[in-house]
Amino acid sequence: MKNADILLLKDMAKGNVKAFEAIYNKYWDLLVRQAYAKLGDFSEAEDLVQDIFLTIWNNRKELTVQKNLKVYLLTAVKYKVYKAIYKRKTVCDISLIDEVLVQTEVPRILEFEELYEKIEVAINKLPEGQKETFKLSRNQQLSTKEIASQLQIAPQTVHNKIHLSLIFIRAEIKNYLWG
Repeated sequence: MKNADILLLKDMAKGNVKAFEAIYNKYWDLLVRQAYAKLGDFSEAEDLVQDIFLTIWNNRKELTVQKNLKVYLLTAVKYKVYKAIYKRKTVCDISLIDEVLVQTEVPRILEFEELYEKIEVAINKLPEGQKETFKLSRNQQLSTKEIASQLQIAPQTVHNKIHLSLIFIRAEIKNYLWG
């Protein structure tokens, strides 16, 4: 971490408002731009970054930044943005979805279903042992040890079969994705 940032954090922990203002002024624009790029709403981006700085100030005595203040702040923005997007999705009233959104999402859903179909076809082309191992792993979410125990094979064999299955499936759908 830069020496200037280290000194500012130490001074801020002691309650030095000027040190906090220096951090705020140094990183404000970068953080707002980063939040705006993901949210598309400048006011919401500013509010989000303001909340981060408020939290930093309120927790200044306990705050520990291990390596890099810039990375720490950008990570805080990333998580706040995720929360904001999640909140948007949970608050959204389905009756308010407009026609344009529905029209743009339907093709994407159809593309996803088509991709899912291609993956299923690829899985069904796998040799029987690989197919069974892969389905136990992905469909039933069994661990490598559980699959090995159930099929009475070595855990490394399970790992190898899953790995080979993934290589095969990727190759099968490669043309569909990058066509």
